[in-house]
Amino acid sequence: MPLVAAPAVFLACVLVLDALNRHELYHGAWAFLVLLVVAVAFLGPVALLAVAIAKGARTFREHRRSRGRFSATERAEIGRRDAAAHAWAKAQGLHRQLLAREVPPTLRVWDVVPYAGEEFFCDVPAGYARYYGTTVSYTQTSGFYYGRPSFVLTGLAVTAIANAAERSAAQAQAREQWRERCVSRLVVSNHRLLVQVHGRWLSFDYSAMTAVFPEPGGWALVCQFSSTEPLLLTGDHAPFAAVMTLYRTHGEQALRDHPGLEPLRPVHGPASPGSEVASDQRVR
Repeated sequence: MPLVAAPAVFLACVLVLDALNRHELYHGAWAFLVLLVVAVAFLGPVALLAVAIAKGARTFREHRRSRGRFSATERAEIGRRDAAAHAWAKAQGLHRQLLAREVPPTLRVWDVVPYAGEEFFCDVPAGYARYYGTTVSYTQTSGFYYGRPSFVLTGLAVTAIANAAERSAAQAQAREQWRERCVSRLVVSNHRLLVQVHGRWLSFDYSAMTAVFPEPGGWALVCQFSSTEPLLLTGDHAPFAAVMTLYRTHGEQALRDHPGLEPLRPVHGPASPGSEVASDQRVR
C-alpha cells in the first residue's frame, strides 16, 4: 500500500499545484499552502517509499524464517537460547534426580586430581568473579602560578578539581566490588566446585562454605567462605551448580524448601521419592 500511495500522493500534489497556478493564488495564506503542497509532493513519496522498503524487508525476513533460513546473527541467537534451555533442563533434571535419590550421570575429568570418592557431574564454561576491595595509589598534582589574581585562582581551582577527580576515581576503584570477571571453566563434583581461571585450577570445597545464595532465576550463584573472598558464578550452567551446591551444603530438604530454587520446581511440586531408595554414594 505505501508503494502504491507514493506516486498517488505526488500526482495529487501536482494537480493541486496546477489548480493553484491557473487561479494565480500566490499571495497571503495561499502562498503558504503552495509551499506546503510542494513539501508534501517531495517528502510524502519519500516517506512512503521508506515505509514500503521497511515493510518489504520485514516481510522478506519473515518469509526466509518460515523456510528455516536465518541470518548469522539470528542463528547465533537461536543457538544461545537453545543452549540456555538445555542447561536449564539439566538443572531441573538434577534437582529432580536428587529429590528422587537417584545418582546423576557422571563424567571423567582427566586434568583434575580427584579427592577420594570424588565424582564429577559437569564440565562447562561459566562466568567467574570474586568480591573484595584493594589498595589503589594515585598522584596528587601541584603547580606554581604567577600573574594576575584571576589567573592564579583559576589555576589553583583547576588543580584542586583534578586532584579531587583523581581521588574519587581511586576510591571507586579501591572499594569492595566484584573483580576478576572472566569466562572460566567450571567443574561440579560431589565435594567441591572447581574453577579454572587463566589456566589455574581453584578449588572451592562445599565444606568450607559459610553461606550460599542460589539465584537460578538470575542465572547466578554466590558462595561465601570464612578464609577467602566470595565467589560468583554466572551463565547458563550456574543453576546446575546452584542445585548441587545447595544440596551438598544444606541437604535434601533445602531442595524442597529453599525459595531461591523456586523457578526450578515443577508447577505441582517435585515427585515424592519412592519406597525403594537407590544408592547415591557417588553424590554423597
